[in-house]
Formats: sequence, C-alpha cells, structure tokens
Amino acid sequence: MRRIFILLFLVAGLLSVNNLAGQERSLGTWKMYLPYQSSLGICDAGDRVYCASTNGVFSFDKTTNVIQIYDKSNSLSDVSIKTIAYDPATKALVVAYNNSNLDLIFDGTDVYNITDIKVKSVTGAILIYDISFYNGFAYLSTNIGITVINLAKKEISNTYVIGANGASISVFSTTIDGTHIYAATSEGVKRAPLSAPNLLDFNSWTLFDMTQNLPKKSASLIEAYQNKIYTVIGGGGTDTLFEYDGTNWQKKYFAPFQTFKALDAVNGTLYFAVWVDSLDKVDGKIGKIESNGTLSIRPSYGHLRPGRWFESIGISWESDFYTGFYINPGGDLQRILPEGPFSSSVFDIEIKNGVVYVASGGVNDSWGFNWIADGFSIYENGTWTVRNKYTDLALANYTDIICAAPVPARDVTYFGSFLSGLIEYRHATQEVVTYDKNNSILEGASGDTQRTKISCLFVDQESNVWIGNAGAPSAIKMIRNDGTWKKFSLPYSIEVVKRILVDQRGQIWALTRQQNGVVVFSYGNDIDNPADDSYRLIRSGAGDGGLPDENVYCIAEDQNGNIWVGTNQGIGIFYCAGSILTQSGCEADQIKVERDGYIGYLFGTEAVRAIAVDAANRKWIGTNNGVWLISADGKTELLRFTSENSPLPTNQITDIAIDAQTGEVFIGTTGGLVSYQGDAIAECNDCDGALVYPNPVKPEYDGPIAIKGLTSNAYVKITDVAGTLIYQGKANGTQMIWDGKNYNGTRAKSGVYLVFSSTDLGKERRVAKILLAN
Repeated sequence: MRRIFILLFLVAGLLSVNNLAGQERSLGTWKMYLPYQSSLGICDAGDRVYCASTNGVFSFDKTTNVIQIYDKSNSLSDVSIKTIAYDPATKALVVAYNNSNLDLIFDGTDVYNITDIKVKSVTGAILIYDISFYNGFAYLSTNIGITVINLAKKEISNTYVIGANGASISVFSTTIDGTHIYAATSEGVKRAPLSAPNLLDFNSWTLFDMTQNLPKKSASLIEAYQNKIYTVIGGGGTDTLFEYDGTNWQKKYFAPFQTFKALDAVNGTLYFAVWVDSLDKVDGKIGKIESNGTLSIRPSYGHLRPGRWFESIGISWESDFYTGFYINPGGDLQRILPEGPFSSSVFDIEIKNGVVYVASGGVNDSWGFNWIADGFSIYENGTWTVRNKYTDLALANYTDIICAAPVPARDVTYFGSFLSGLIEYRHATQEVVTYDKNNSILEGASGDTQRTKISCLFVDQESNVWIGNAGAPSAIKMIRNDGTWKKFSLPYSIEVVKRILVDQRGQIWALTRQQNGVVVFSYGNDIDNPADDSYRLIRSGAGDGGLPDENVYCIAEDQNGNIWVGTNQGIGIFYCAGSILTQSGCEADQIKVERDGYIGYLFGTEAVRAIAVDAANRKWIGTNNGVWLISADGKTELLRFTSENSPLPTNQITDIAIDAQTGEVFIGTTGGLVSYQGDAIAECNDCDGALVYPNPVKPEYDGPIAIKGLTSNAYVKITDVAGTLIYQGKANGTQMIWDGKNYNGTRAKSGVYLVFSSTDLGKERRVAKILLAN
C-alpha cells in the first residue's frame, strides 16, 4: 500500500495549477510532467471529482478548488491509463491500465496495486474496457469476459467466460439491477440471475434477441437505472439506445451518424454522450434521462468530443476526449487544466537559465515524418507555455518540431520543424516568426523542394545558432549573434545532420545520416574565408576514427573537453579531440568495464540515444533500456533506472537535459517527460555561505541531507561543536550529500554540527551549521 501526500493548489480565476515557486525537492525524488489536455473520463466522488488523462489522474475538490495529482512518481503503479471508475459505497477509485494492471485508491489516499490480470496478460493480451460496481465488488468488462474484484479483500474473486459454448468473448460493459447481471458483448446483450448456482457456467447466461425486440448485434454500453436497463446497439455507423422494462426492449433514442461514448447513472440521473460524424458536421452532444423518464439532449458547448458528464451542486461537470475537463455553471464553460506540457511527445529538451524548452515533434529512425502537430512547450517558474497550430495560425503547417535552441543574449528561442522550417519565438512579445526557403537562406530538400527541413540546432558560446538544414545542398546554416545568416559548404554529400555540437575549441561536430558517422570541421581564423577551413569524416574502424558503430545518435562534451558519441553499439570517446583535425588525427576510445564477471565495452550492446554531463562531470546515459548514471571516467555504474524500478513511463529514452543550477535531470521518453532530482549542482558566482536542506533535520527524517552552495568540487568536513570529525567527503559540483551518519554507520547524535569547505589549495572555512535531532 502507498499513501499519497502531494497536493497542488488551483490558482483562483485561471483554473490552472502551478507548482510552488522555489519549493525544495528532496534528493532522489521524481516528478512527472504530464499533459492534461484530454480526458479519458470523470467520476463524481461526492466532495471531489476524479479525472483521468493518459498517464495520470487528478482530483478536483468542489469546495476548495484544490487539485491533487496522482501519477507514477507519487502513487500510481503504472502509466497508459485505459479507464477509471468510482464506487461511492466503498469510496474506491479503480484505475485500469492498458496492460491490465489495476490500482485501487481508497478515500483519495491509500493505493493498492493488483497485478494478477497484468501477469496473466503476458501470454495473451487482456484488455479492460469498462468497470462497474455492486455490493462491494468491481466488475471488469474485458475481451475475455467479466472479472470480479473483491474490493474489501483487494483480490480477484471470479472470472466469467460467457461466450457461446464457453468461449472467450469481448464484454464491453456490465451492470447489475439487484436481480440480474447484464453484459453488453460482441454477441449482443446477455444476462444471468445473480442467484444462479454458477455464473462461471456459460449456460447460466441468456442472450436477448428479437423475441424481446433487441437485435443480436454488438452492444457497447449498458447501465441499470430506475428499475430499467439501458443499452447501446451499434450498426451502420449509427448507435441506438434501447430501454428494457423487464419484458421487452424498445428504442429510446436514435439519430443518424451518432456514436455513444458514455452511459452512466450518477446522482439519480442517467447521463450519456454522443459524437456526431456526418459528411458535413463534426460535433458532440450530451443528454440525460431523468427519473420520470424525460429525455433531453443538447450540444456540448465549447468542446466537440464529450465523454462522461454529470450534474452536481448546480454545476455541469463535463469531460472531453481531446480537450480535457470542464465545469459549466449556468452556461459559463470553464476548463480545469493542471499545469503540464501539451502532449507526451518529447524529442528534444534544452535548458537555459532554469527554463526548460521541449520540442514535441518526432521523426522515425529512418528520418521519415511522424506528422506530430504538438508544437513546442516552455516550462518556467512552474508554468507551461504551449505554442502549436492550435494556438498560432502561423504554425498551421509546422508539424514535427524536433529541436530547440534558446539564445538568452537575444531574448529569443529557435525551434526547428522537419517539415516547414525554422521558428523564432520572441520572449518579450511572445511573437512567433517563421523562416523557410522563401524568406531566408534556408533551402528546400533535394527531391522535396516544397519543404524546408530543420533537423537540429545548437547555440555556441558566442550565441551563434547552428542549423541542420536536411536535404539541402548546404546542410549547415548559421544565424550569427548579430542576426545575420551564413551557409557552409562541406566536401561531403550529407542528407541529414542529426545533431550539431560546437566544442570549447570552436570545432563543429555534425552527426550525419546518409554519410554515416561524424563530420568534424573548423572554419579557421576567418569564418567568411573558406580557404582556411578544415574537415574530417569520422567513421568506424582503425584509422578511420574508431567509432563503435557508424549509426550515431547523440553527442556531448564533458568538463575536460572530451567528446562522447553515442552510437547503435555503445559509446566512443575522443580524449584527443583537440587534435581531431591535425595530420596525426584522433581515434575514439571505448571504455572496458566488468559486468557480471565479464569484460566488455561500455554500453557495447546498447543503442545510446542520449548523453548528458552533470556538474560533477558524471554522465547520464539514455538507451532503449532505460537510464544510467555513470562516474566521470565512465568505469563505474552509479544508478540505473527503468520503467520497472522507477517512474520512467517507458524504457525508450529520447533525450536527457540537466538544469545545472538545481541538479534536476529532465528525461524524455516515448511515454512522456519526467525528472529526477540529482545531487550535482554547478558552480555559483558567490559561494560565501552554504544552504542545508532539510535544516533542522527532524527525528522522523532519514533521507539525504543536501549541503549546496559550496565551491565547486570542494572537500567538505562535518564536525561537532567540539571539533570532532564526524564525516568528510567531496562535493558533486557545488553540492555534497550527507546521510546524517558518522563513520561507524550510525546516526549522529542530536546536536549542532559545523560544515567546513576547502579547495584543492587547502583554504578552509566554515560555511554552515546543521541542527540534527533524534
């Protein structure tokens, strides 16, 4: 069982949620940055409303407007949610995932995980379509039948396989009226008496047919309400709502081109939602049937793809599959939107001055279009800004935005679209300006001249912006720090520059696709004189550069000026990067490490997708199998995270970026964006004093104690007030971690402890006090 304590507070008037600015994060903790733009459904829980998005759930308190977030970093056991449902009798929220994993949340605080169905799904996918409740049990409608969960015991009690002749059958929805259990299945509507001696026996179940005026066609939804049963039968692109009075079925609601998406009895009323899809109209409607049988239906004003909805305390609470969660008090539609990026798509992450920039497009490994129109997002002071075709007409054709380049010196950030060109975002005015082959020196792709493909961006130390112009005759362009443009001609035929890095020596490293390997070049003493330019193509094999593999994905420069290149078969390191363009040249090295008694190359069997260097010069490595933190020399594995042992949504990593000022490590995955609070912080400009967190250290706290604001890589001593040495260590960047224990491994006694910092030159000073209580 896990208990949830995390709360986020709604900002009055805006109906959006912000993190508390400056709030300390405990070391080693995780945070998920989830999109809440769409809703899989909402549930009324009396004093609150639950809403599910793809990877998380949040609750909204009807009285206080407090929003509480539930996700894999603080409570939930999984990602990729299929549906949720709430049982008022047991106060249980059931969260079902696409992999058939289940979480039960009681009273909004206690979380229990049930993996039985997920484990069974290993040999054959079991899909959960819907959840209903009766008498302390949850009934899961699945693609093999009905699975019953005992909520009190938190375990599976039965599974009913009710297809013809005992075969598995898709059950899309289930309901109980107190006498019978009804199932909407792919064969039609079936029912069985609750008093039947064996509901596991398919012979206990009867299929309705035209004898009772109900077609034997697939039924998608079913609900018991006011001593009647309502079900939805589909056919010909149009659904029909039927009503059963205990003897016969009759049509209750029918309209052309309408598909039912929800049917729920809530607070004494039956609510439903339909999508309208005719040749000339895309719309949504919501309706209800009241206790006297009156049916009413109206448009879902302001959102076109409605789902579950209900009325409570004089307010209409409405969900929408594409645009999220709304309240509608008296026709005044308001959106309830926790802070988050626009989508789970993450291709490139850049961080500058504490601001996070996310490019939310994508291309496949063959650099084909993914046609993702999610745009870009900017995260600053706990607030997300999203720009895409839905917010700016200028971005209507700017799909697959795959790279970002913040330029603080000019107060702009550039984003690159692999379809339509370059975007300049001007922070002061929030203006979006676009560049392509028609209004700049950018060029169209050979054989695809209508498109302007931007594949990568990089900002060098002089605030010049380097641009990969895919498919163009000149594959690399530059916007100089004065705003003028320049193109570079290389003596190689390059289709796509995947990544660009300008090292501390001014050498340009370009990861290529068609040519394979890495092109390194220098423009010499005069950037405008090609006569002093020099080039080299780095490939695999001795004498050709020594890369482990010519399929390269990522590149990073560490604090010693070494260049780390991630390939399809591990990492190549250029310790001699300064001589890469000399006549003697430079070859990549591969680190040999021991693992499980075997000696092999570092990540030699992994496709290394991302490399980031933290303030302690350690390397964060992203692969198709999760994330590693390795020592500065690469020889020691310090941490490893996967989706199985951490909140990572998936194991396939797309990018990693580190906020050097806070130590927060942002990790992009194919399932969304998360961060890990690391312990390495970059050097500060003024480190006269150190900050200790937490301080005082209370008796119930047994986590790491962070001492930050130290001189970079300082040697640190901790003593008691009498001067007795308790602990000593070395900072990771400007931060050191103490576990509160002495050299004997026992917790230090209650009292005041002094922190002394010294440099390599031996200069020592007291920088902080720690109050520790037991």
